[in-house]
Amino acid sequence: MKFTARAPGKIIIVGEHFVVHGSYALAAAIDRGSTVQASLSDSSVIVSRDLGLTAELPMNVPRRLTPLAETLKATLNYLDEKKGVKLEMKSNIPVSAGLGSSAAGSVALVTAASSVLGHTLKDEEIVQLAMVSERIIHGNPSGIDPAVSTYGGVMLFKKGLQPSPIKLQSPAEFIVAFSGAGHSTSKMIKRFSKAQHSLPSTFSSLVQSSSTLAENAASAIASGDLTTLAAILNFNQCVLSSLGVSSVVLDSLVEAALDAGCIAAKLTGGGGGGCVIALPVSGESDVALERMRRSTADAWVVKVPRSGVRVWRDER
Repeated sequence: MKFTARAPGKIIIVGEHFVVHGSYALAAAIDRGSTVQASLSDSSVIVSRDLGLTAELPMNVPRRLTPLAETLKATLNYLDEKKGVKLEMKSNIPVSAGLGSSAAGSVALVTAASSVLGHTLKDEEIVQLAMVSERIIHGNPSGIDPAVSTYGGVMLFKKGLQPSPIKLQSPAEFIVAFSGAGHSTSKMIKRFSKAQHSLPSTFSSLVQSSSTLAENAASAIASGDLTTLAAILNFNQCVLSSLGVSSVVLDSLVEAALDAGCIAAKLTGGGGGGCVIALPVSGESDVALERMRRSTADAWVVKVPRSGVRVWRDER
């Protein structure tokens, strides 16, 4: 008996960095993600196809698989399970690209492992268990990544509150361009947060402004008002760049996206490296993508799936 779970990655449309400090952020799931196939086993094993690594719990755990191993331990303890599980993982999200690869993997792992052991977890339980790895990787995460991977769709998120789903009048598409360089979210957040100590009042006003812009962006994307959404995204990029969390490469990708006919472009995630998201004119995603690929080969269109993590019994 095997169960397979698939969890989507994410983009942050508005509000990265600020969300850690209490601001609202607007985020969306994407139609790329992580897949975990689970089967019962004599011992608990995690096999990462992408990294070419295997962890055999409790002792033989490579450093790069430690967050996932700790998530599995926490899941088994939470379920009060003594049985072992074998988890085979793969992903089509670039690692350290700001697209929520670690959270998608953790959410899929928790869901697949609990399902093969005969348990059905609530969404809130999946998020909390997936946070085990997020805390190891990111230090003080907001929780937005596992929330998006679990619930899917577009959501308005604020740390400590239940995420608010945003209903769209029409499907949403973005273009993602990968810079080719990874980044450390925790390091970029620390760099960003320096302004909190040097200019505390200014920083506080920025947090509040970002929160308001995220709420306005949520209304705009819900109604299909791409003009307003684009204005917010472009302004948000300028603010993030001025605070030192963009880079020469990301700025050049933003320029390439705008030059290709997109109406907005900005970094997504931690910054420093990772990805840029671009908002094309409605119905012109493929045209803009073709033009962008003259500057970067690693770009693709993403759609926003309505659902989050899914699990099914695998009969193969």
